[in-house]
Amino acid sequence: MILWILGLSAAYAVALNGTMVMPVVVLSVSRLAGYDEGMATIVASAELAGIALYGIFLPRLANRSWQLVPLGGIVTVIAGETASFWLQSPWPLAAARLATGLGEGAIFSLVCVNLASLANAERLWGALSLIGGSTMGLLLFVVSLMPTEESGARVFLILAAFAAIMAPLFVLIARRVPAMPVATHHSRLGRGRMTLMMIVVLLVYAVQAGPSGVCGSVRQGVRHRGGGDGVYLAGSSRARFLGAIVPSLTRDKAKRLPAVLSGLLVMAVSIYLLFNWLTPPVFVAAQVFVNIGFYIVTPFVTGILTENDADGSLMARTLIVAIVGAAVGTAIAGPIFAGSGPGAVALACLLPLAAAAACATIVFGHLHRIRHDSVEAQIAK
Repeated sequence: MILWILGLSAAYAVALNGTMVMPVVVLSVSRLAGYDEGMATIVASAELAGIALYGIFLPRLANRSWQLVPLGGIVTVIAGETASFWLQSPWPLAAARLATGLGEGAIFSLVCVNLASLANAERLWGALSLIGGSTMGLLLFVVSLMPTEESGARVFLILAAFAAIMAPLFVLIARRVPAMPVATHHSRLGRGRMTLMMIVVLLVYAVQAGPSGVCGSVRQGVRHRGGGDGVYLAGSSRARFLGAIVPSLTRDKAKRLPAVLSGLLVMAVSIYLLFNWLTPPVFVAAQVFVNIGFYIVTPFVTGILTENDADGSLMARTLIVAIVGAAVGTAIAGPIFAGSGPGAVALACLLPLAAAAACATIVFGHLHRIRHDSVEAQIAK
């Protein structure tokens, strides 16, 4: 069981490391000759487009060939990262980033297939977030500490090396226990409540991405001296996965809703302080706790979706919703910050968190009632 989780954690880290280090990738691309920030963002975003395309058109492929898909995925990721180092022209470089995204999407689908319909999926996602996510945080920290003159496109070689180092661990996925407990009818959701869960994913990822998108401007406002934005982002990224300890250790289903609401509250308070109490200590601590709250919430939400996922395709598509949410949050935060100031950004984040809390209460409250009624019916017998 432990070896299986380690293998899935390695796959999780490779599949999502592109989204984790995206700010550094954009910075690297922007340093190429003839690239402005807008062009760099478009080229780097081709990787996200690749993940999305795989999730839309090929989410069930891993069910038919769970050995060839990760092999093809890891080869494609390594090739795409390596090619990104050598290519300079926008369209070939965008094609390399697109190929990298397709490979990452294939690897993520393998993770989804292995977790589909399993009981206590939030604990499994929590473990993957804690182990694989901490590995990604370490990767981002290393990349962010690179000297400025060394950091250009060489980041792609580091990402290729990271994928190559993690690849041998994929063989541990074959160590899966043959008979694992499957989710019962107590976890089943109708289409309406599934939609509410997708809305929670969209809102939470949008809110988590927003502060990261304007952290550079906030840092200038608090006159925080020292390392660059990447170092602060890396530090918060390493710490944020501590939040995943909560879902990975939660055994009582009745505690899911309080945990999710607590995580959302941590995010809300941290964001309010980040944009309204502009001091260096708050700047650093708030970023850390926004991400801790985020990783308390997301394993529970993805766990519910996973327990309703028959073949892994639902979770593969959920990643698309998450990417869209992050993109929207990043795109909106900048103009709001520039036009109305940090207080407006805080308000723009708190309202979606309140909506996410309402949606989560409806869904988790419904599941708790079903389980409670079932227990009472068994006692009555």
